[in-house]
Amino acid sequence: MLLVTGATGFVGSAVVAHLHEQGYAVRAMVRDPSRADVLPDGVERVAADLADADSLARAMDGCEGVFHLAAAVGMPGPEARELNVGGTRRVVEAVRRAGVRRLVHTSTSAAICVPDPDGPGCLVAEDAAGGTALTDTYSATKAEAETVVLDAVAAGGLDAVVATVVNVYGPSPRGPLSYNQLFAAAARGEVEGIVDTRVGWTLAQDVAAGELLAFTDGEVGRRYVLCGQIASFPEVLDTYCELAGSPHRVRALPQGSELPPGAPPFADRSVVYGHLGGYRVRDDGARALGAAPRGIAEGLALTADFMRA
Repeated sequence: MLLVTGATGFVGSAVVAHLHEQGYAVRAMVRDPSRADVLPDGVERVAADLADADSLARAMDGCEGVFHLAAAVGMPGPEARELNVGGTRRVVEAVRRAGVRRLVHTSTSAAICVPDPDGPGCLVAEDAAGGTALTDTYSATKAEAETVVLDAVAAGGLDAVVATVVNVYGPSPRGPLSYNQLFAAAARGEVEGIVDTRVGWTLAQDVAAGELLAFTDGEVGRRYVLCGQIASFPEVLDTYCELAGSPHRVRALPQGSELPPGAPPFADRSVVYGHLGGYRVRDDGARALGAAPRGIAEGLALTADFMRA
């Protein structure tokens, strides 16, 4: 049995669907039952809360693995820290109490984005020492959460790996959330300009496949970066518009630019990464495991078809 936290989220629901399709017995941790309609038939539901260590341990009872994806995005600082850092600490404690064999902790490129020693911009690498150049609440608390997991591994007694995801998009049981919202806004002509900075992009299904590889074949205490392709925000949005049959295109703004108030969801990430000069990725470990995430041409074509349907 495999437990997934954050099972009804954009990425979490994709992980649940993939594990289920691969024949695993899956238990989805659900805090809001009204969101459980995205879960496949045959997936067990269990009520638990990251704030309640006892409920977490009960949810993990009999599980061989735990995929921890629950996280706070867009919450105020104290709430985000309580969920992302405190919640992860309680997950680690519950994994130990329940005797779970392996924890796959889902992190983000924003948690390990540091100045690139070999050139301009930043580097996202599997062998990063930890910490991030980003100062927003989400990035900072996810960096702290990753430290909680890796420190527990180093202290002994915890088998855990870290799956680090870059900007996620594409078909997901949760629907047109995440960067899909930005793509749709661009296709409607609602994105006048976006900062011209290069970052990583990965399909939600490819994240799910990479997380399973990390669980089955990953090395204890290792970080595995799941990245399909590095591309600029304007390149991605214009490609999506073309594939979606939209006549609209976006204006590329210089790195360091700001966006006007009211910009569509996730457009602000181009500003955040633009101030850092974008980033490059080292993901050799994930690819050695067999991860083969698709590039943006194929991924955006799948996304356009999904969004059209």
